[in-house]
Amino acid sequence: MVRPWLFLPYAVVAASVLTLPVTLVRPGTYFAWIALSFLATHVVGLGMSARAATHPRLDPGTRRPWRFLVAFFLLLIVNGMSFGAAMAQNGGVPPSRITPMLVVSVLARLATVPVLLAGMLSFAAEPLGRRARWKLAMDVTTVVGGGGMALWYFVLAPALEDGAATLSRAGLVTVVYPVGDLILIVGIGTVLLRGAAGSARRLLPLLLAGAVLTLLGDVYLAHSTLYRPNELTPPWFMLATLMQYALPAFAAAEQCRLAAAPPGDDTRPRPLRPHSSLPYVALALGFGLLAFAAIEAGPYPWAGLVAGACVMTFGVAARQVVALRENHALVLTDALTGLANRLRLNEALQRVRRSGARVAALAIDLDGFKQVNDSLGHEAGDAVLTAFAAVLKRTLRPDDLSARLGGDEFAVLLEEVGEAEAIAVAERILATIRDPVPVGTQLVRIRASIGIAVSEPGAAPSPRELLHHADIAMYAAKRRQHSGWRLYSEETMRQDREAAALREDLLRAVDADQLRVLYQPIVALATGALVAVEALVRWHHPTRGVVPPAEFIPVAEELGVIDDIGAWVLEQASRQVRRWQERLSPGRTLHLSVNFSAHQLRRPALAAEVLETLRRTGLDPRDLVLEITESALVDDDSAVPQLHELRGHGVRVALDDFGTGYSSLRYLTRLPVDILKLDRCFVAELNGDPEGSAVAEAVIRLGQILHLDTVAEGIEDPAQATELTLLGCRNAQGFHFARPLPPEALTALLEQTTPVHLPTGHPVYPGA
Repeated sequence: MVRPWLFLPYAVVAASVLTLPVTLVRPGTYFAWIALSFLATHVVGLGMSARAATHPRLDPGTRRPWRFLVAFFLLLIVNGMSFGAAMAQNGGVPPSRITPMLVVSVLARLATVPVLLAGMLSFAAEPLGRRARWKLAMDVTTVVGGGGMALWYFVLAPALEDGAATLSRAGLVTVVYPVGDLILIVGIGTVLLRGAAGSARRLLPLLLAGAVLTLLGDVYLAHSTLYRPNELTPPWFMLATLMQYALPAFAAAEQCRLAAAPPGDDTRPRPLRPHSSLPYVALALGFGLLAFAAIEAGPYPWAGLVAGACVMTFGVAARQVVALRENHALVLTDALTGLANRLRLNEALQRVRRSGARVAALAIDLDGFKQVNDSLGHEAGDAVLTAFAAVLKRTLRPDDLSARLGGDEFAVLLEEVGEAEAIAVAERILATIRDPVPVGTQLVRIRASIGIAVSEPGAAPSPRELLHHADIAMYAAKRRQHSGWRLYSEETMRQDREAAALREDLLRAVDADQLRVLYQPIVALATGALVAVEALVRWHHPTRGVVPPAEFIPVAEELGVIDDIGAWVLEQASRQVRRWQERLSPGRTLHLSVNFSAHQLRRPALAAEVLETLRRTGLDPRDLVLEITESALVDDDSAVPQLHELRGHGVRVALDDFGTGYSSLRYLTRLPVDILKLDRCFVAELNGDPEGSAVAEAVIRLGQILHLDTVAEGIEDPAQATELTLLGCRNAQGFHFARPLPPEALTALLEQTTPVHLPTGHPVYPGA
């Protein structure tokens, strides 16, 4: 807002205009006081414009318009001083004939028009293409035509008809000023139709209002000079004249305030030619005057012709207005889903922010959407997006706004709701998408991560802040689990900062030699022999210590560096296992298991890269086991042919965490799998009770029927190992045998040739 002290000089002048009627004082005294008062306000406007034109925080492009405003107020000061001198030469009253000082005053006043026009056109505007510039030129021509017809009908034609266009003050007022006003109409129309950018959106309305008051004041002055030459100037006209000069000064003060204020939000929606109806208003004005003139001239022959022209023009204009509204709706709508787009969402957020209502924003990102696009094609991806948009339409209230921001990003705006209601909406959306949707001949499961940000009543953050908070919460939900929601809080903000720092550090982890490979033994339950090791990567952060894989592996997948990390792990582990194999006694063997993420499986050159690494390190392909999850293959089967190629060279494939994902026999029989890894959650249920061991037994039996090896994970005690042995499980790993070990510790373990037998009769190697 403009500083209050700036209103003081204008308030003093306004009070004097209202409380000092010309009938109570000598005319010379009245006009002298008014002239001096206006001159003082021009000095104030000059000072504010000069400050904005030289403000150190404004860039040269932003300062440029205010240089024109400095010239504008200087010309007003010249106008006021020369007009005062002309009055002084005429006994203190405005002269009726042309004098040199009056000519200087009129020329200075006329010069303010192009200077003000140049200033308004110097403000930053939205960029226009060639076609848009032509359209702008035609619209401005229409506006000038309509405005010119009004000036001609009300001012110029009567002046020329009555012979007022003489070398007199009345001639200058009625002819010269309106010609200058035509230039002003060009400027007003151009600025309104092309739109503004940045801070100009807040400042140009003040300048435009001043320009419109100038135009209306000139029309009134010319009209009253023609038809009421002896009438005293009314106070309201003086106040309007005061405002037309005060508004540019207020705009300059507001520019200085914005420059001194901290950077704020600039996400207000850009107006889509908000005054695009202006040419139609000008058209209606012009034809209205034409019809009125035809009626005055008589019904024959012009009245009927003009009426027909008006009807046709109205029909064409109405059709254009309807098309304009349709185009505006299309610009605010996502073409694929029919939801609102980012522009309409920003408009709604601005409206809610102005109202001060409590509002919640939901940021939604579809998990695994890229895999759908890559594996099934973009048409399938579009079908998923359309299906999810339908879900939003079904689950939201009629007044709620759902928008697609681009790609697989969506947003929901909920008005007058709190945290509980926003969470309920998020859970309702997640519940609705649990059932797979048909895409062509296949069923695709939609999963989503939702972030929720809720504003407090009367303290709504800016649209950018609210959406940013929802995005932070959404990424927190994505890191924690698939198809879940997270509410924004200071804790999520802290986690987001930590995650951002983690991402930066992870990009340098491989080159900085911060990654380590540990090896967890896999033993044969029947003999206690160490038959394989699983390579597990650990990140030794210089300040955080050891970062758990559950924290940095999803980040690595998000950044796309999981491929580099995976290739590094395979290279290091293959070399290390090959060195161990060379030291083993004859008849002993050692296999290597390496985890592969879904992101790695999507690499087109997966098989070639793995085989090249094995060739380079000397590890036999038959000694390598690739561990993958069920969902990695089911969600995207593009890796299946490459896995078949690797199996053709002897590489085996293990299905990790079996029983926790799809666990479908149909998938299991068609996927290239050699080993089932029984998840630790089923192992934990083993307690000697038949019910507790039912699932584990079923998985082991299934592996035997399908001729698949079985490896149990998470063995914590001898009783679990014994029960798994009795159930027929061949191999196992877990803390009961050994924790993940560094290479030197495992080297010592491999050198032990005699297993140590526990009282239960189950063999375990020392050091576990």
